[in-house]
Amino acid sequence: MRQHAGALNRTCLVILGILALAAGVLILLIANGTLHTMNPATVTAESPVVTGNLHTIFSSAFAQASVLVAGVVMGALGLSWILAQIPRRNPAERYRLHQDPAAGTTLCDTSVLGSAVENQINTLPGVVGSSALLRGTAMEPDLTIKVTVNNRADIQDVLHNINTRVIPDLSTALETPLRRTGIQLEVSGRNAISGTTVQTTGTVIY
Repeated sequence: MRQHAGALNRTCLVILGILALAAGVLILLIANGTLHTMNPATVTAESPVVTGNLHTIFSSAFAQASVLVAGVVMGALGLSWILAQIPRRNPAERYRLHQDPAAGTTLCDTSVLGSAVENQINTLPGVVGSSALLRGTAMEPDLTIKVTVNNRADIQDVLHNINTRVIPDLSTALETPLRRTGIQLEVSGRNAISGTTVQTTGTVIY
């Protein structure tokens, strides 16, 4: 039911991969002398990459300020990345429903739609409880459902009813198909809210 920063992590990995690849190619060109051949102003393969006294270079106030600013920026980026890893629900607050904005707009609280979805799912046989979360926009809604069923429930039947009744009803109410739908199922030993579960007993004759 919560979203993770998967897209952000993939983007960061791609950027780090490109930077690492560029650094590797540069080191390879320096090591085999190709960079010096292409540009004689660069260092040769046998020469140190950094020449001169580093203490003298970094003793200036400008260099120290630059290092300090770079450190603060790197720390801020690292902190923002850590904060982005916290899973979030990111629900849509309201859907703006309209065919022609000039004729008026209807605001629909997504929690009301989510409650309607939960109530419909809770009437299915074998369902112990459910929660629904709507994301996206009214034109491209996303639905995430968490359904808890009894340990004797027919899971395929529950999924069939959700896919053929609950989701189409929500699409009809929104007058648009859902862009993405996610269903999380868990099994519980509690009694179902609606319907009865018949415990079968019998004798097997060989």
